[in-house]
Amino acid sequence: MDLRRLEDAWPVDEPPRDFAERVTARALAERRPAPRRRARIWLAAVAVAAAAALVFALSSERGMGSGGHEALARTELSLGARARVVLEAGAKLRWSDDVVTQSEGEIFYRVEPGARFVVKTPAGDVSVLGTCFRVRVGTATAKGDGEVKRRELGMAAGGAALAALAVITVYEGKVQLSHASGRVTLAAGEAGKLGPDGAKKLDPTELASAEKSLEERPSGLAQANENLASDIADLNRRLKSVEKEKGKLESELADAERALALRADGGKPRSRHEFDLDQDDWTELAKDGTIKYRHPCFKPNGWNPDAEKIAELGIAPDDVPAIDAAYKRSYERTWKSIRPLCAKAIGNPEVADVLGPDTCTHVVVDTLRRQDGSGVSEAMRQVAEVRAGQRPAPSGKDVHPVYELFWTLTGAMSAFETDLAESLGPEEAKRLAYSKNLCAGHSTFGGPGPRSK
Repeated sequence: MDLRRLEDAWPVDEPPRDFAERVTARALAERRPAPRRRARIWLAAVAVAAAAALVFALSSERGMGSGGHEALARTELSLGARARVVLEAGAKLRWSDDVVTQSEGEIFYRVEPGARFVVKTPAGDVSVLGTCFRVRVGTATAKGDGEVKRRELGMAAGGAALAALAVITVYEGKVQLSHASGRVTLAAGEAGKLGPDGAKKLDPTELASAEKSLEERPSGLAQANENLASDIADLNRRLKSVEKEKGKLESELADAERALALRADGGKPRSRHEFDLDQDDWTELAKDGTIKYRHPCFKPNGWNPDAEKIAELGIAPDDVPAIDAAYKRSYERTWKSIRPLCAKAIGNPEVADVLGPDTCTHVVVDTLRRQDGSGVSEAMRQVAEVRAGQRPAPSGKDVHPVYELFWTLTGAMSAFETDLAESLGPEEAKRLAYSKNLCAGHSTFGGPGPRSK
């Protein structure tokens, strides 16, 4: 006997307690059929009673167990033998016995007829006996804030209260929506919602409006990504502000040091820019592994100075295309080196693109310093020593990511200067590269100190 086919064809209802006894007694009381016929009827009755009892016993044992899942992409799952579900990306699901908890996202359900099956959402419950339906859970702006307790709601950025909302669409069978304020039954082809105003059946226009309200408010992974992007943008702005203040202080410090040197020994002031470093400068920096560099502003679309800036730079308008092209080439060259280091450090290339070269530089150094502090210190010393001509550059597997990062940045202005020299000549390129009117940035990373002997 195919028990599966019998279960599907026979409604699963518990037989009366004396069902088998009554059928057997009725069969024995029948005297008109021939003895062989009576025997067959008696056996058939017993078989039917046993089969019915077996179907009920099997159906009562077909539980879903327990578990949970958060879908990163569309996912299909079986919940025991009765239910099949399809989760869209961002949906969250937990189940135990005959109760499913859907906290957010969109899920399609196919439930075989049988015992109790309930889907609990933050907005209310959906009870079914056997059906196909879809449940979307999210948040929507609550109308009439006074009707919904403040503690039950989140707050939107604009100050409007947000309430849990579930939209249910039924394709086959029936479901019942349960809320503290009442219940609504939906049949095939109907839709309804659960929200702060209770359970309600929706007409096509109301359904479209409810669906739209869910789509307008990102949830799950989309909301998390939106929050992350906002945090990154805020950190980027704060970092740029700190870098600007840092640059101002470094400039004031350099002026003070030059003035002090003149008073101390009457020597000539430094004629080169503070960040136009030669081997002697790097020899001093190599003593404790300090890193200093100046770089062109990171401009992926180039830089076109306006008329006032052109006058301040002392260039002709015809020189602007060469400067613009040099900025583009500098950005491509620098980002090509920094981007994979940043993506590896944070494990996400898309986030690296949001951060950009400036922030990524600090992310790479800080992340690797936590993971490999001694390796970062050695890499910084190596950069200074190689620039000073004290040792050959590392190669192959010996190249530390921080060495690669700082080698690129400490050579960025020199490479930019070379690009300018192709069109403007070496002297003009040098003058522009270290002009205070050029769009440029500079940084100093304090060294780890001398090597211990």
